[in-house]
Amino acid sequence: MQEIKDLNAYRTSLKDKILEAAMAAFTRHGIRAVKMDDIATSLSISKRTLYEIYGDKESLLFACVKKGHQEKREYITAYAQNHNVIEIVAESYRRNVEQLKNVNYLFYQDIQQYPNIVKYMETEHANNYEKFLAFMETGVKEGYFRDDVNYELIHQLFDMIGNFVVKNSLYAQYPYEELLANLMLVPFRGFCTEKGLKALKSHF
Repeated sequence: MQEIKDLNAYRTSLKDKILEAAMAAFTRHGIRAVKMDDIATSLSISKRTLYEIYGDKESLLFACVKKGHQEKREYITAYAQNHNVIEIVAESYRRNVEQLKNVNYLFYQDIQQYPNIVKYMETEHANNYEKFLAFMETGVKEGYFRDDVNYELIHQLFDMIGNFVVKNSLYAQYPYEELLANLMLVPFRGFCTEKGLKALKSHF
């Protein structure tokens, strides 16, 4: 029984290490440039072991993307417990800049070749619609966001901006921080109250 527990613990640990190594390689070099052999070698495990855990490269990539989304949700949810909406916006921005600064733009180009993963990301985004509206409503109640703005329309605006960035590969033309600053922070300033602008200015 103890041997089985030890084996399960080892396998769980190995799965996490594989995901960490794979995502680091995918984001650094682009997805197409990374082979399963490369990942196995970096972890000093056999290719067979890797394929036993993740059947193919797409399955591994999918698991990486899901883990990334889950970690982001958990982090922001925990952070939001003791912070106001402006602090949450600032922390989300800081965290995105930190995570994206080492991402090769080829990663975003390559991931478009995996329809199932793209569909998953689109579904995740759609599921965030109600959360976005609830967040903006909280900001209005806290006095940081204006109450005369159509936030359903704002959500569509952010959708259009995101789609435009991807369609035109703007991440290959501009630094991620510049994109986020202009396409995320500028609109946020537009629907902040004076109180919101003052709070936002203290972070940027």
